[in-house]
Amino acid sequence: MKGTGTGILMTLLLACASDAPVRLERPDLGIAATFPGPPQGARLVTPTPYGEIEWFSHSWHPGARLDEDFHTAVGNLPPGRRGGSTPDEVLRTQEAWLRQRFGALERFELSSGRGPGFRYGAPGPAGSRISGIVVVRRGRLHIAQATVRRAADPRVETFLDSFSVR
Repeated sequence: MKGTGTGILMTLLLACASDAPVRLERPDLGIAATFPGPPQGARLVTPTPYGEIEWFSHSWHPGARLDEDFHTAVGNLPPGRRGGSTPDEVLRTQEAWLRQRFGALERFELSSGRGPGFRYGAPGPAGSRISGIVVVRRGRLHIAQATVRRAADPRVETFLDSFSVR
């Protein structure tokens, strides 16, 4: 039985260990970002105000926590005018969709070198905080978003400041 307690302790220590930041660069998707730990990639298709979009996503969750999330997503806007035909129209549609999903939404303009796009913040479930960036470039939506348990989490600023769209 003595070995079982040691094994459980080691498992708990490994689960609580801090991950080292990992730089993700995807020239094929036109993005780069520094995650707080190693991200996992996925492809998924979801309905959006623009029609169905196939997203290329990368996400990281600290340890076994599912209430915190750092992710990027890139999706090609479907052909046609649904949701807007200019970057400004697409961004207005995206902002309205975020407001519908999150309720209260704070919007901040990005510097001209990072856009066209905007940064946003919103209250999340159970007192969490959602922060993100949306950029429209070359007919694609580029998104970085973090959900954390406390608003002043320094990992969020590091992650969002590192997010770049080429």
